[in-house]
Amino acid sequence: MRKRRLLLLALLIGYASTAWSQTRVSGVVTDDQNTAIPGVSILVQGTSTGTVTDFDGNYALEVQGSDAVLVFSSIGFHSQNVPVGTRSTINISMEPDVTSLEEVVVIGYGQVEKKDVTGAIASVESKDIVRANPVQAAKAIQGQAAGVIVTKQNSRPGAGYNINIRGLSSIDYSNEPLVVIDGVMGGDINALNPADIQSMDILKDASSTAIYGSRGANGVIIITTKRGTTGKPVVSYNGYVGVKTPNHLPDMMNAQQFYKASVTDNELNGGTSRPFTSTEIDLVESGKSTNWLDEISGPAMQTNHSISVGGGSGTTNYHFSAGYLGEGGNLKHTEFQRYNIKGSMDSKVNDFLKVGFTANYSFAKQQMGSNEALRSAYRARPTGVAHYDDILNPDENQDFEWNGYAAWMGINDKQVLNPLMEIHPDNFQDETRSNTFFGNAYLELTPIEGLSIKSAISASVDNSRFGQFRGTMTKDRKTTLLPRSFRQTDDISNYTLDNIITYKKGLGDHDIMITGAQSSFFERNEEMDSYVDEIPYNSLWYAYGTGRPASLDTRLTERSLLSYMGRVIYGYKSKYILTLTSRWDGASQLSEGNKWDFFPSAAVAWRLGEEDFINSIEAISDMKLRVSYGLVGNSSVSPYSTQARLVNTAYDFGGSEAFGFAPANLADRNLKWEKSKELNIGLDMGFIKNRIGASLEVYSRKTVDLIYNEQIPTSSGFSSVTTNVGEVANRGIELSLNTVNIASTKFKWTTSINFARNVNEILSIGNDGIQADIATGLFVGHPLKAHYDYEFDGIWQLDEADQAAEYDQVPGSVKVVDQNGDGMISSNEDIDDRTIIGSEQPDWTMGMTNKFTYGNFDFSFLIYTSQGATYRNSMLSGTMGEIGAGRYNALNLNYWTVNNPSNEYYGPGIANNPFRGAVFYQDASFVRISDITLGYTLPGTALDKYGFSNFRMYVQISNPFVFHDFDGMDPEFNSSTYNDGIPSSTYLFGLNVSF
Repeated sequence: MRKRRLLLLALLIGYASTAWSQTRVSGVVTDDQNTAIPGVSILVQGTSTGTVTDFDGNYALEVQGSDAVLVFSSIGFHSQNVPVGTRSTINISMEPDVTSLEEVVVIGYGQVEKKDVTGAIASVESKDIVRANPVQAAKAIQGQAAGVIVTKQNSRPGAGYNINIRGLSSIDYSNEPLVVIDGVMGGDINALNPADIQSMDILKDASSTAIYGSRGANGVIIITTKRGTTGKPVVSYNGYVGVKTPNHLPDMMNAQQFYKASVTDNELNGGTSRPFTSTEIDLVESGKSTNWLDEISGPAMQTNHSISVGGGSGTTNYHFSAGYLGEGGNLKHTEFQRYNIKGSMDSKVNDFLKVGFTANYSFAKQQMGSNEALRSAYRARPTGVAHYDDILNPDENQDFEWNGYAAWMGINDKQVLNPLMEIHPDNFQDETRSNTFFGNAYLELTPIEGLSIKSAISASVDNSRFGQFRGTMTKDRKTTLLPRSFRQTDDISNYTLDNIITYKKGLGDHDIMITGAQSSFFERNEEMDSYVDEIPYNSLWYAYGTGRPASLDTRLTERSLLSYMGRVIYGYKSKYILTLTSRWDGASQLSEGNKWDFFPSAAVAWRLGEEDFINSIEAISDMKLRVSYGLVGNSSVSPYSTQARLVNTAYDFGGSEAFGFAPANLADRNLKWEKSKELNIGLDMGFIKNRIGASLEVYSRKTVDLIYNEQIPTSSGFSSVTTNVGEVANRGIELSLNTVNIASTKFKWTTSINFARNVNEILSIGNDGIQADIATGLFVGHPLKAHYDYEFDGIWQLDEADQAAEYDQVPGSVKVVDQNGDGMISSNEDIDDRTIIGSEQPDWTMGMTNKFTYGNFDFSFLIYTSQGATYRNSMLSGTMGEIGAGRYNALNLNYWTVNNPSNEYYGPGIANNPFRGAVFYQDASFVRISDITLGYTLPGTALDKYGFSNFRMYVQISNPFVFHDFDGMDPEFNSSTYNDGIPSSTYLFGLNVSF
């Protein structure tokens, strides 16, 4: 028995020593030039055992068993799996992965490899769009592309974004870029489901946009949606659910602070206060306060669900998706809903014929509640009460009850109605419904190798209905008038027919691609506005026959554009690339003889990284120098601007009222194209095996013959005329930097930074040497959207009483700079102490995204900043800045009193305060933490077990922190609280699943 036990023990020891025997493996990792590669990750497949190479490419690690496999991986190189076998020394030569250089970039009427790009183009990929979880696709661009400024229009659910590329050029007309969605020009970016987007390529310089002629004058955003790929069907689900909570709200006065400012400090400063009712006094003395913003707001749900299926055979690929978005508003009775359906198919009929289509339909419903309620909530005195039963003496202020609410809140003032009544859907509703369809179908022939002939038709239809109902119990109807209703319908349809021929050929060291195209565009816009008064019951905007018609207006506008274009891209030895582009555009809305113009551009690129004198520098992985110059036009003037229109007018005809027609405007029969000339110099660089990538752009753009509503003497019978006058320049620098900071076995950290500075300057505003047009805010040598006013210089203090009296002011009033030092503050034609005190355009913007992965966990956050913009604060310049007036609530500011000698804001009760408006101008710079995301992806073994190809769960916080010195609202846009919502943060839990 004992011998058997010893034998068994010997066998077990032998088995264990065999199973757990370890082999030390070492070696050197080099590239295809036999240069050592530091930081290469070596992992024993199926385990967590691994190491990285040192600076000289050396590595060493222990492996268990001869069947072990080593996985070598590094940024910029193809991964390799190497069996160990019986070897103890394994040297590896890794092949460069040039996928990043071969990445395809859409350039308009075609595409090229990234290495062959000659213009200034920025790209946002699907992974970054999905990571951001934007409600509107435009939000995904913010902070991601240098020189592209994206600002939200307001905080209401479903609100869109304004996009500006490289500064402002047009004065009176749109500076928005052209959006091209799967070939559909002028597509509605807000109608897209962001989960359907594969990439967004942003064309910034004139050379890149010249192929689009007049339509690309303000830059171009080309959106490519997801399409099917050959292989088995892949079903994907992307969704999240979360909550929006009010955040970053302005600090308003409570009841006690309001009473102190309006009565105590007002009288202390020598002013006269307004009376307060017994209800208000009781609230103040009891230490209570009414927060009206809290009364009409609260958390709201936000959810999004998208499902798609895509796949294909060798000849036909398909992709179909459907999505739903629900965004609740933080104001009661507000929300945004959007439904999306998208389909695309590409089919190779035979060796020379390919056909395909893309169709996208969206239905959206935006319910905005009352556009007055929010402003009323900020204005309403915190000393009032919400419910009628809380009023001590209703007769004191002639109050009355509606559904339990106190109409005048127990306050002896009739300027603000109870916000809870304003926001109630029985009293106020504001709704927009829109149906949007856009699609593209194409037929492509390739009769011979390298030759492509393609015809495509794109169509877009956008039908929307806006309805607004204002009931009796609203400020507008004064609680006594019958309801009124407004209805507006817009039917916009357009089509574009493109015929494109492309020829590509390579001959030894020479590569050439020639593109010729013809494009026809037509748009029709029908509008109808109707307004009905004295509606007998709450029928919203549907039973107009029951009310009194107040106004009816219909409009029809049509415009068309015919274009011919050509482009040649020539490359020599893959080092030197030349791009020549030309386009002829004819626009219907311009005058006879000026409808057509020619827009050429040229660009060259030198791939320095392919030259021996750069190749010999070990630290440099790649380098390319680009130079471009181009001319683009803008014809965005409204149709019929060159024609004199008629307007209905009343006149006296023999003592009786009669109606006739009179000219509505002056017409410029010589109205022509607005043109922009742009020079762009770019340098693309890669360092340390492309672990550091950088792109630098320097540009100068000059826009001439601005289409502008020029002010003219009223003696002409008109106040303005649309004509070509003036010049504007934009000069700037852009820097994009992408770095792989750490890339180890299990941990990776990457950073993307983009920086942009643009200097905008008006060069001319007329042909007669005018240097300033104060009425329209245009000043030669200064930027568009400049502020011209008195310069704030603090608050007059008690020890400055004599000096203040010289300017007819008193301590506690706003001090402004006497620019010419003459002892007077003047604003007449000869002597003017007003000056330029900033512009709404920022000095510079920057975005930084950091991404971390550890094992199967990922973490990322985006920081976005805008610096140097100045706003005339709409909350301060409105009633919320009237501290101590007593009628409306105000921001809780550090104001001046005889006991608090603040130098920040004027004091309540100060009589002589003529320049108080100077204090309203504030720096609108901010730093925003845009989103923070933490995710976990199931490992491969778990995916195989449950049949998934991908399974990722995550949590995200959007807009958690904003740092600024702007009083009131979020400084990204200058809210006046009317037609606005509440700033918020969003907390989400989401899933990305594929199988």
